[in-house]
Amino acid sequence: MGHCPLVIIRWLDSRQPCGQWRYLSALPDATPVEVATVGWLLKDTTDVKVVCQNIGDLENPENAQASGIMAIPARCVLSVERLTEEESLISSADSGFAAVVIADDREIVTALKRQAL
Repeated sequence: MGHCPLVIIRWLDSRQPCGQWRYLSALPDATPVEVATVGWLLKDTTDVKVVCQNIGDLENPENAQASGIMAIPARCVLSVERLTEEESLISSADSGFAAVVIADDREIVTALKRQAL
């Protein structure tokens, strides 16, 4: 996945539309919503940032697949931060804790407890 870095993109999106009639003289202040999206950056151009949340079949790059693909207009992007991914060397057959560390300037650590079925 060296050519598709793991990133967090902070960007502005529109708010949900209000479906009811309103007097124009009584419109509330309208502000965009700041969104944070994490995924693998598939495309990065001056027009669009394309990320995906899931990638599969990585053993054979010619058959690699992605889902959760999202195109974010570049003009809406506030920042793009590259994240690094480090996985502990615990196999799925091991019991106990598995930790995934995603680090950039700040370190975010998530620990998941594996439970026996």
